[in-house]
Amino acid sequence: MDEELKLFKEDMDEQLSIMEDTIIDMMELSIEDIDTEMINKLFRAMHTMKGNASMFGFDTVVSFAHVAENLLDEIRNSKITLTPEMIELFLIVNDHSKTLIDVPLQNEELDDEQKEQHDYLLEQLNSFLGSSKDIVENESSSGSYFINITIKDSFLNSDMDLFSIIKYLNVIGEVSNLEVDYNNIPDLESLDVKKSYLKISFEYIFEEAVSEIESAFEYVKDDIELSIVDKNRVVDIKEEQIDTVFEKKQEIKKETKAKKTKKDSASVNKNKSYSLRVDSSKVDQLINLISEMVIANAKITQIANNDDNTELQEATDTMTTMLEEIRANVMEIRMVQVGSSLNKLRRIVNDTAKKLGKDIEFVISGEDTELDKSVVEKISDPLVHMLRNSIDHGIEPKEVRIANNKDPKGRIDLRAYPDAGSIVIEIEDDGAGIPKDIILSKAIENGLVSANDNLTDKEIYNLIFAAGLSSAKEVSDISGRGVGMDVVKKNIEELKGSVEVDSKPGVGSKFTINLPLTLAIIDGFLVQVGETKYIIPLDMVNECIELTKEHKKMMKNNEFINLRGSILPLIDAVEYFEVDKKESERENIIIVSSTSQRAGLIVNELLGEFQTVIKPLGEVFENVPFISGGTILGSGEVALILDVPMLLKHFK
Repeated sequence: MDEELKLFKEDMDEQLSIMEDTIIDMMELSIEDIDTEMINKLFRAMHTMKGNASMFGFDTVVSFAHVAENLLDEIRNSKITLTPEMIELFLIVNDHSKTLIDVPLQNEELDDEQKEQHDYLLEQLNSFLGSSKDIVENESSSGSYFINITIKDSFLNSDMDLFSIIKYLNVIGEVSNLEVDYNNIPDLESLDVKKSYLKISFEYIFEEAVSEIESAFEYVKDDIELSIVDKNRVVDIKEEQIDTVFEKKQEIKKETKAKKTKKDSASVNKNKSYSLRVDSSKVDQLINLISEMVIANAKITQIANNDDNTELQEATDTMTTMLEEIRANVMEIRMVQVGSSLNKLRRIVNDTAKKLGKDIEFVISGEDTELDKSVVEKISDPLVHMLRNSIDHGIEPKEVRIANNKDPKGRIDLRAYPDAGSIVIEIEDDGAGIPKDIILSKAIENGLVSANDNLTDKEIYNLIFAAGLSSAKEVSDISGRGVGMDVVKKNIEELKGSVEVDSKPGVGSKFTINLPLTLAIIDGFLVQVGETKYIIPLDMVNECIELTKEHKKMMKNNEFINLRGSILPLIDAVEYFEVDKKESERENIIIVSSTSQRAGLIVNELLGEFQTVIKPLGEVFENVPFISGGTILGSGEVALILDVPMLLKHFK
């Protein structure tokens, strides 16, 4: 079993465990005492199971979970009254769900007994839903379906029109009873324009194979949750089998009682290590508390130093060491390998290439690279969009590649690796490259640049991140409308990262994303420029040297020095940040680097290492160049955190 399926199994076991515990709790209560949150727990577990199973093509799980989810949805919306019989049924549904998950994971199929149980449970669920009670004697289809669509947030950036697909379905079949569920749309004050709140459902009559219906949603299947349920699976309830439910209830009660009376066996297993799944919000809260402790400790340290109190200094030193250890361990919890997220992109590349009739080899490297979980979650959509653009615009059709003496099979490399306190993600293809002349022409036409501007090739290529600019000659259902790449850049910059593109005609293109390791706490180096204090991420600091008279003579009005045989560009922070100059006996050069770039930053004072809690500066300052945030010093002053990658990129 590969890693993705192991994670799927682990998640499903957790959801089924939640369901079983909740159902048992419900059995011990009267119907009047069962609260809505219990129903919501069951609904969320079943919804999660359906969504995750759909990712792996476990259609039997999806269709079964969908029916159970529908009943739970009706109950929680007070459209159907909950009964003890339903609670007992959900216990059997929970057991059967485990079977439906385990069977495909073992590369097996349901046996006759399991199929009979499957059909029986569908009968029971649909009877409570008030569905048709016609008995179907065979597996042949009359082409009558329930179709339910939940629109994901990512659909809003997909450039697709879902209702055009539904119109197409109505041409090849018959759509009826179409409903749009607006119930999840919040008040205007709570509305998030980046989120989708809609669900669509309809009945569909179609005489061809169900795969033909699924193919209509091929281009959007990653951006929606699609459920197609065969109405002919609904059959009469078999009353004589209801005893099975009560028997199962008694078995579960006996097992539960036995668990409650079992002695603690912790001493036997004291040397074993266990994996513990914790809600990410609890980790976030812990990090926030540690962040505030770091700030408070900095203030106490400042007081101890000012008062020259030796005992207090020793205590604060001990506290600082302990906080650093706690902080490092908690941050380690938030760090996850990017492999699982990157591997999910294989399906997207495969499906998109197939739709475009292209043969593409997709190679991922650096899966063991670790990144803050919150960053991993937010970088997924930008990566998807860039990959789709590489497949659609970058990789040429097979016949064009052959004519140009290239391998008929295109190649896309996705690499992740750490670099100077950050993570670099590269997407590189061996396609046709970006048409520089077309990009520049459209940028001039759109008023983004002037015809008189003397732009470098790299500056021209990076114009593709401007809103409304596209190099596509034709609009496809995958890309080409000039929207999306500007959103990609915006999303990455919201993560305090940067993205740029380079390209060579006929050779290919490379997107380079630079991301911070974490968005919470970093080790920093505190410096002073004029009257302002700045924090430089410690991982990007190479060394510190004094700016001597010999160095100044060497400069001779040039912005570089010879450092041990190599040229080191210099940035005078006083002039660059336009701060009031402060007279000091000595000036210093702090040498910083990011990816392949290096420079020396001239500052007035070096104040040493500083454990830095990253605080956002707010909307007023969010567009201040070269600043990624702020932090509070022990003195109560605010120090600004330098965005070193952006600074070096602009300086060059």
